[in-house]
Amino acid sequence: MSKYIWLIRHGESEGNLEGRIQGWQDFPLTNRGRRQAARLAERLAEETAIREIITSPLSRAATTAEIIGAVLGLPIRYDDRLKEYNFGPIEGLTKAEIKAQFPSVWAAWQLNEFWDPLPGEEGERTFEQRIRAAMTDIINGLAEEAAIAVVMHGGAMNTCIRSWLGIHERGWRTFAFDNASVNLVQLQAKILPALDDDQEAFRMLGFIEQGEEIEYNYRMILLNDVSHLGGLMGSRPTWFSGPRSPQA
Repeated sequence: MSKYIWLIRHGESEGNLEGRIQGWQDFPLTNRGRRQAARLAERLAEETAIREIITSPLSRAATTAEIIGAVLGLPIRYDDRLKEYNFGPIEGLTKAEIKAQFPSVWAAWQLNEFWDPLPGEEGERTFEQRIRAAMTDIINGLAEEAAIAVVMHGGAMNTCIRSWLGIHERGWRTFAFDNASVNLVQLQAKILPALDDDQEAFRMLGFIEQGEEIEYNYRMILLNDVSHLGGLMGSRPTWFSGPRSPQA
């Protein structure tokens, strides 16, 4: 028994294009971002198991979801808990502005390390609790052998996947997600097979009887897949310390 979650990062926004920290600031999609969302819709139209689209209400995610929903003919549900990390006073700033105004944050970000939250900043623990609560409700509401698409943000997807996979204290942003990338996660329910003659081995692995609270094993099927974008890649996420990959 499995459930499938499509985690989708929004298309390119004006904030992405300008190199600004977005957080809760509501930057719209660029023209390229809208075209990326259309490519996403074409890609996901092949996935007949998707029942619904849930999105962050921030316009860069909501518009991406609405473009996909219009093509797939699926309802859109908005969930405030899926919003990006609230960066507080550094929202809307460029890298150069952060380096000048908040050097301790700049230093931590270069090393992909956590930092002590600034006044008005959300804080990573609160952020993770918010994202986990939203995703738990989504999972509980999804039927077995069905899929759902969740349109969100790079930081939110990082926190979600790190939490599911039990990755802790291994960097502030473990994964780099491109705009309009898709990620597919399979959730395998740890429920005893109904017709198995000897179920003791399954019980030893933590499997449960039907009707008990269900736990899941997680399998990453797709990670930062952008094969549908072709020449529409646009701006790509980088760590503040330098380019995305070594230069030849």
